[in-house]
Amino acid sequence: MNTIFNSNPLKLIRQEQGSTMLVYLFVLSAMAAVAIAALQTITLNLETSQSHKKGKNAFYSAEVGLDLAVNAIIEDFEDLIPYTESADVDGADSDGFISVANYRNYEVKYNVTNPLDEFLYQTVVGNTIIYHYAYTYNIEAESSSLNDSSRETVNEQIRILETPLVQYFVFYGQSGNSADMELFPGPDMNSWGRIHSNGDIYIGASSAGNHINIRNYDEDDNLSPHSMTASGSIFTYAKDTGNDYADTVYVKTSSVGITNEDAEKELLTDNITSSNEADEEARFNNFVLVNEEPYSTPSKDLFERGGFYEQRAEEPGKDTIDSMTIIGTGGLGAGNIEVFVSRPSLTDVTALVLAGESSAGNAVAGLPFPVIQETSEAFEDCREGDRDVDTTDIDLYALGLWYEAYLEDQGLTLAGDGMLIYTSRSPNAAFTNNDADVQAIRLLEIAATSSPQLSDETTLATDNPIYIHGDFNTVDTKGVALIGDAMNILSNAFGNKSCGINFNTLVNDHSASTTTVNAALFAGHVPTDNDTGAYSGGVHTYPRLHEDWTRRNGNTTKSLNINGSFINLWDSVQADGEWCLGGDCYSGPTRNWGWDVRFQDPDFWPPFIPSIFSVERVGFLE
Repeated sequence: MNTIFNSNPLKLIRQEQGSTMLVYLFVLSAMAAVAIAALQTITLNLETSQSHKKGKNAFYSAEVGLDLAVNAIIEDFEDLIPYTESADVDGADSDGFISVANYRNYEVKYNVTNPLDEFLYQTVVGNTIIYHYAYTYNIEAESSSLNDSSRETVNEQIRILETPLVQYFVFYGQSGNSADMELFPGPDMNSWGRIHSNGDIYIGASSAGNHINIRNYDEDDNLSPHSMTASGSIFTYAKDTGNDYADTVYVKTSSVGITNEDAEKELLTDNITSSNEADEEARFNNFVLVNEEPYSTPSKDLFERGGFYEQRAEEPGKDTIDSMTIIGTGGLGAGNIEVFVSRPSLTDVTALVLAGESSAGNAVAGLPFPVIQETSEAFEDCREGDRDVDTTDIDLYALGLWYEAYLEDQGLTLAGDGMLIYTSRSPNAAFTNNDADVQAIRLLEIAATSSPQLSDETTLATDNPIYIHGDFNTVDTKGVALIGDAMNILSNAFGNKSCGINFNTLVNDHSASTTTVNAALFAGHVPTDNDTGAYSGGVHTYPRLHEDWTRRNGNTTKSLNINGSFINLWDSVQADGEWCLGGDCYSGPTRNWGWDVRFQDPDFWPPFIPSIFSVERVGFLE
């Protein structure tokens, strides 16, 4: 057998070195491939991350467009003007888009369309159903980067709910100290309808043995929704003195047993706060609620000279609403009143109204006359520092008869959805009414042949204090809203009052007589001072009184009957005197006050009612 030896060791070594080099190159190539793949992955991740970041930025910028659109819609509604579409706004492009200035390097724009007509919509508040006018809007918002090609489009549908405040018996808006509601009547008091405060509620019967009954039926046994809600807490002691009125307030806890006061009711706990909220709300079956969301409410600016209500009285913007302005220009005499009507166009009708003539110059048959007059120093207001009150006196029944005759001469009739009247004795929006005589509006039957009646649902607004003199809106009752700086009620027996007469000691000429008012009252108040503790009244003095309603010299206490709403949305600016009782101010009546259940019917609502607004998101699409 032959054995073969490799006679060249060097060659063998070279062969082994070549194999090692190949393995090394292979490994190096594999590592390079892994490294390249890793770099590609990192780069892709970075690109993906950057793309995601850009997409998120574009999305968030587009969402800003949605928010801006909603704010624009709400801004119009808070001025009581329903938003239409963005295409109707000055500055919109041909596609109806509103462009917004550079937002974090993105161009943002939005388009609002209104696909549905307004409709009535119901929601549940506590245990009651409340109505809203519902307006639907589709919003499309776009964002486009100013630095690259990223962009985003988002769409949503929202519903704006307009809630006319005539659906509340008592509503206290505002915030802080001004939002707190106080109710401390002396005699027994029955109440029905919704009660809400944006602050705390202080409530109780202030005379021993008396009670407040919050129930679900009115004086005629008509079913009424009822609830008591507060954005803060509910207390049964006085805010100014701390006097305890526990065990004096009963709340009905069901909607059955309408006329049975003793059926299913609970005595209000001393204090209902966040600490016992759940238990107490359950005990009252959600007819009593605390820590509720506060509402954003209309500003008093709407009622000042030149504001929304005067503008709408000159041009209502709706063919179905009649409107009128009545401006007292100062002093006395016919030349100091100006009256304009909006139909068929803005027309000066001063001479016709003051003469009681129709548009053809003919005397209106059966017209109580005069329709409007001015009275200098009509009476003294002892709460306002014993100041004389100058009034523009308006007989709304006579005014309605005159206006219908005026329209008839032109082949027209009432527009159908009510009347808006703006009236004022202020020369401008800056008028404070704090010097010399108080300038005010008085609603009364000027002529003996007149009647407490109106032609149609009516809203009367003024920046001045209002004095309602005698029975109001009691014949063929219509839905009425009265809006003023402060609300005063004078009885049917009220005369030319002078201050300085002490009701407690003297036989006087200021004894009131039973009086009835049917209206939603929108006015300011002078809140109790948190710092000084100076009490300034509450719901029971929200309508300011000026007579002796209480038993004097063997007479019986007289009743003041009010069916409607007490809506407090601002502090009084012109009539800012603090509450006073006794002496020559007033003594209290028997209060039969509650919500007018006819306000459950939207056909009973007067035009341009101050309202609160909320937003619902119906749908969202990216």
